[in-house]
Amino acid sequence: MELNNKKSAILISVGDELLIGQTINTNAAWLGEKLLAFGVEVVEMITVGDDKNQMLRVLHESHQRAELVIITGGLGPTRDDLTALVLGEYFQKNIVFNEEVFSWIKAFKEAQKKPVNELHRKQAYLPEDFTYFKNPAGTAPAMVYRDNGTIFVSLPGVPYEMKALMNEHVFPWISKIVNRKIFLTKTLHTAAVPESEIASILNDFEENLDVGVSLAFLPSLAKVKIRINSRAATEKEAKTALNKAEKEIRKLLGDMIFGENEDTLEEVVGRLLLEKKQSLATAESCTGGYIAQMITSVPGASQYFNGSVVAYSNKVKMDLLNVNKATLEKFGAVSEETVIEMVKGICKSLEVDNAIAVSGIAGPQGGSPEKPVGMVCVAVGNIENQVVDTLYLNHNRKLNIEKSAFLALNMLRLFLQRS
Repeated sequence: MELNNKKSAILISVGDELLIGQTINTNAAWLGEKLLAFGVEVVEMITVGDDKNQMLRVLHESHQRAELVIITGGLGPTRDDLTALVLGEYFQKNIVFNEEVFSWIKAFKEAQKKPVNELHRKQAYLPEDFTYFKNPAGTAPAMVYRDNGTIFVSLPGVPYEMKALMNEHVFPWISKIVNRKIFLTKTLHTAAVPESEIASILNDFEENLDVGVSLAFLPSLAKVKIRINSRAATEKEAKTALNKAEKEIRKLLGDMIFGENEDTLEEVVGRLLLEKKQSLATAESCTGGYIAQMITSVPGASQYFNGSVVAYSNKVKMDLLNVNKATLEKFGAVSEETVIEMVKGICKSLEVDNAIAVSGIAGPQGGSPEKPVGMVCVAVGNIENQVVDTLYLNHNRKLNIEKSAFLALNMLRLFLQRS
């Protein structure tokens, strides 16, 4: 059997815990990404509770519209685990005890030196005529069934079990019976530029993309991901089209792009510092050490990061960062003049080549008409040269801290690239 040209898939996630927000549905995100790379496009993700009638309705609707239906969850040993029973009822199959599956369960529990109980035995009562795959990481097997041009796959909801079954059994099984196009993707990361501006710059380019190539814009806090998708009959064709599109996007956006695929801004900044054999420190007021935390989340950051001073009070700014009292009195703690002196001071006190300094009003209180909540002054550079900017954010304290930290790191990236 071959999937038709649509190659569409629907994901069904089962569990009351997903609907009430008790558990975050990471399974759907992982499956969506992996299936797309596999050459099968997910057209819908559905979450349904532990309710037989709702599950039957969703199965029926998905059966009519998709070539591949993947169900996660509801295969455990408790009363609210209904997936096996519902699949049996939907396909009019008897629920029978499967000796082979039970032997897998017993072997798994014995390896853990734990006894098998009646609840484990319940997991071996499954719809007849299904194909089963042994779970390498748990007791619930994967179930697969083909009916009227649609492949159904049922998997446990525990993420590491689901992933193990997909990688070891389901993907190899599906690959033998589906006709897939090659699908390649690459993600470029931009910083400090709104989605609308990026889309405007790329508008003409996007209108003239090669056949099989498409773009997706994924905005988040102070950054936008640009995902390039390339579909073709062969890997060579897909790769050629992908590389061509990437080259043109990089030409149009220049240093708005800070990385690709799994890159993070803090990793990119770290690599730049290592390449230049230079060091870094931070002087932070309103961010309270958040920038330092981002930097030190990268393994090996000790090779270039010397430390940080969280200078929340003016006294600390003067005593540890050598900010002049006259500067604070004339311009205030939240000023471009102050953060410039913070950069110079931290460079001297911690003997580093570069520094980031931040001072602002994170909120939600404390602003004034002249200096409103969300005003953040950022300086990057060294003793001789600094670049400074004032950001005007919003009243959300957490977002102000995170966004100003990210934008400050990006300012340093640009400073390092251009110096």
